Amino acid sequence: QMCIRDSRSPIQRFDERDTMFARMARREGTPPYADYYSRRPELKKTDDRIRNMPGLCQPGGLHYHPEMSPRADRYFEEIYDIEPDEKSVDDWKAKIVASPHPTDTVKELAQALGAVAVGCAPLEQEFVYTHKGRLDEDYSHAIQLDHPSVIVFLVEMDFEAMQRAPEAETIRESARQYYRAAVVSKTVEAVLKACGFEAKSHHDAHYDIILPPLADRAGLGEVGRNNILIADNYGSRVRIGGITTDMPLEYNKPADLGAEHFCKVCKKCAENCPSHALSLEDKEEVRGNLKWPTDVERCYAYWRAVGTDCGICMASCPFSHKNNWFHNMIRWMVRIGPGTHRLLLFLDQIVYGRKWHHGKGWASNDDVATSGD
Repeated sequence: QMCIRDSRSPIQRFDERDTMFARMARREGTPPYADYYSRRPELKKTDDRIRNMPGLCQPGGLHYHPEMSPRADRYFEEIYDIEPDEKSVDDWKAKIVASPHPTDTVKELAQALGAVAVGCAPLEQEFVYTHKGRLDEDYSHAIQLDHPSVIVFLVEMDFEAMQRAPEAETIRESARQYYRAAVVSKTVEAVLKACGFEAKSHHDAHYDIILPPLADRAGLGEVGRNNILIADNYGSRVRIGGITTDMPLEYNKPADLGAEHFCKVCKKCAENCPSHALSLEDKEEVRGNLKWPTDVERCYAYWRAVGTDCGICMASCPFSHKNNWFHNMIRWMVRIGPGTHRLLLFLDQIVYGRKWHHGKGWASNDDVATSGD
């Protein structure tokens, strides 16, 4: 949603009711629908048009798949039923209480549950939503979140699955990792509460905070041109989860991956965006944030047209190549040598090309491996 670097004026807190997901959750004839469009009438026509398109993972979308699309939908539904294992909570509580370095033990817990990276940062209020907006049950509730700290973690989306973007396999993988992130965040929340601390899980449809800039603060990466976190070793192939808490934590420092400068010269995500929702121009100041803007209506309308959450901007990012010694060496070169960025981009284009091939990624043929469920 935003980039936290180089802001020229105070950052304005954002209302979750204005996010695209919250807007699409409104249903005609309900009080939240009437309230929202009485305040934002200029959005009603556009939103109603998009709402009348086939839903994500539903029949009618271009890339609807009779097996993978319903499975993706079930992952999102099953998030609501996640209950942390009581024995595991008790075991990890004992480890944290006995640990001389409890912050490290909490990170070990998240990694044991499937996180590939974990960081901690102060919770800055500008990254807390002003009001709830996603669900009718708590629509318009003011958000008061006084926790001083946030634990942010990443889960990886499978490389081969993302090579199929924007087909159904990508949204199945996306949903699978949203589910994994919810397991991690709900379990860490339960363990911290068992230790006597306040804690709140932030996962799909239940976010009180804006996670990409907080992941930046926690040293997990940088927000790129696509307004998605670029993580070390994984690029944009990650989903983010978080837990806010009053547990005393040791904070991480923001990382410098060289992504900001590289994004200025690369532009692959914007050039390959099928909806032309990403900017090819320089950053702009938006609500006090200096960032590359995204046309969220164009982006989400394309999602509805194809029936998936696309994923092309994630998969086409050069940082999103496989996590292996060769690509990690290139990532290291990006980090230490801004003067080499144009050369590295040129070499990347020789190997992988410049244009994303729908359903084939950078592959030269149709034989792209698929991931398991």
